[in-house]
Amino acid sequence: MKLKAVRRADTKKPKPIRPNQWWGIDMTKVMIEGFGWIYVVIIIDWYTKKVLGHYDGLQSKSWHWLIALNKAVNRQFTNGTHGHSVQLMSDNGCQQGNTDTERFMHTLKEEFVWLKEWTSPTAFIDEVDQWIEHYNAAYLHSTLEYMQPNTFEQGFLTQNKQQETLLKLAC
Repeated sequence: MKLKAVRRADTKKPKPIRPNQWWGIDMTKVMIEGFGWIYVVIIIDWYTKKVLGHYDGLQSKSWHWLIALNKAVNRQFTNGTHGHSVQLMSDNGCQQGNTDTERFMHTLKEEFVWLKEWTSPTAFIDEVDQWIEHYNAAYLHSTLEYMQPNTFEQGFLTQNKQQETLLKLAC
């Protein structure tokens, strides 16, 4: 008997309440004139809107997606993942349930990819890496009260440490 995946349209998208709770993963492709497609896989934190890891290259195989995921894990959990419960959401080709990730992909295309006629895969890969770092450091999000992803994440972490310190002092 062949089992079929069940998809429910009525399930609500998870709403994270802290960084590193829900991550989204997605892929897009960009046509490089005279060359072909370059694939871009990203991992984004739904709470902070920060791009945590990405891969850009000539193919989109499962291990390329793992490269992006490993970058994200190594960036966010320098002391290992034990005790952390990150959930990873992929849309599996469907445009639902991964709206934060899809929104980033639209921003990437609208504010970076579509602004230039790309003719060199090397130039594109170098510049997309720079653009993502700039995005994390400088892009103002209305959902983050017009803060940048890096600043928003750091503010959350600082506030959390202060609360932990106050709790320790109260005990």
